[in-house]
Amino acid sequence: MDAALVLDMPTLVMARVVSIVVFAIGVPIMTLRKDRPETAVFCWSLLMAILSWITVIAAVFTRNLYVVALYAGCISATVSLQWAAIVIMTGRKVHSAWFVVPPVGVAVVIMALRVPSPEAAILSCIVLSLQLAAASAFVMVCGRQVVRPSTAVLMALGYAFSFCSAISRPLEVLFSGRVDLYALSGDASNTLPFFASYIGTTLIILSWLAALKDRAEARLALLAFRDELTGLANRRALHEQGRKLWSQSRWQGTVFTLVALDLDFFKKVNDRWGHEEGDRVLAAFGDTIMRSLPAPEIAARMGGEEFCLIYAGADARTVHDFVEQLRDDFAHRLQLPDGSAVRFSAGVAQSAPDDDGIRSVYRRADNALYQAKASGRDCAIIGSALAA
Repeated sequence: MDAALVLDMPTLVMARVVSIVVFAIGVPIMTLRKDRPETAVFCWSLLMAILSWITVIAAVFTRNLYVVALYAGCISATVSLQWAAIVIMTGRKVHSAWFVVPPVGVAVVIMALRVPSPEAAILSCIVLSLQLAAASAFVMVCGRQVVRPSTAVLMALGYAFSFCSAISRPLEVLFSGRVDLYALSGDASNTLPFFASYIGTTLIILSWLAALKDRAEARLALLAFRDELTGLANRRALHEQGRKLWSQSRWQGTVFTLVALDLDFFKKVNDRWGHEEGDRVLAAFGDTIMRSLPAPEIAARMGGEEFCLIYAGADARTVHDFVEQLRDDFAHRLQLPDGSAVRFSAGVAQSAPDDDGIRSVYRRADNALYQAKASGRDCAIIGSALAA
């Protein structure tokens, strides 16, 4: 068994250093962009990984205290930077203490206490094991919120393999009494941790590329289903999400209420003050809708100054009150250059037992909207089921 695991470790170490260098060059070329700070941080972690291998090789041959401390700090900083990149990707705030204290702390302790090389290696592995375990847990809990579950599992698995590699050194001391900084011999005690670390590093980098792909696809989906000016859903998103919500409401037996609304005399705003002012009005209206309470299940811009809101679980009378509150909120939130408020007309329609889909409800809401306009605008009218 041991004979089969006797490998040319120096060659493998060299191959691994070369592979990390290739990743460190390739990842920035493929993924680095100014609007992705997490990628820049991850690329720094790859450079730190290269420095870690350079210092560990130097530490093996020199056993110099300061070189050993530098290696311990670099390998800990590699994980710290990767974890920081993941935190940034999830949209959370990076607390510097979590990412600065481990690498700086372990290096300072080794130098201040003049810890011998073998004990310094164990201390470094313990700190690294804690970081890797925490990173793996964080990815599984928080990573799945921003990337596909399969990507999060792959990344967590990479940190788990790396954890097994790091914890093997303290366990080796605990059960066999042996300890070495990072031996280059090819026996089983070095080969298995090496391969675990190699697999872990490869999975982490591959999963990171997959995470960036997931994020890119999410951005494309956002562009495809989101109105850029108002931040609301667009017509395509309304049709797709609306059908799902309609089916869900039918299955659960809950009421489904739709609002079709139109900003009053919006063309005059563009004609008098220009399209820039019109865009400001549309953006402010979208923001007001998103801030409204209770928020609609779906809020979409249909085109121009036309909007559609969908509420699930609220009847037409209740939604009518919501719309009136939205009218007041918007009037207080935005004023035109002459000090006047922008008002809107709305039609409200509630689902009926004989409706065959969301289009039936929308037609009634649209008919009610025309009634509101014919009644002088600046009002909301509840449509009748007979109006379909």
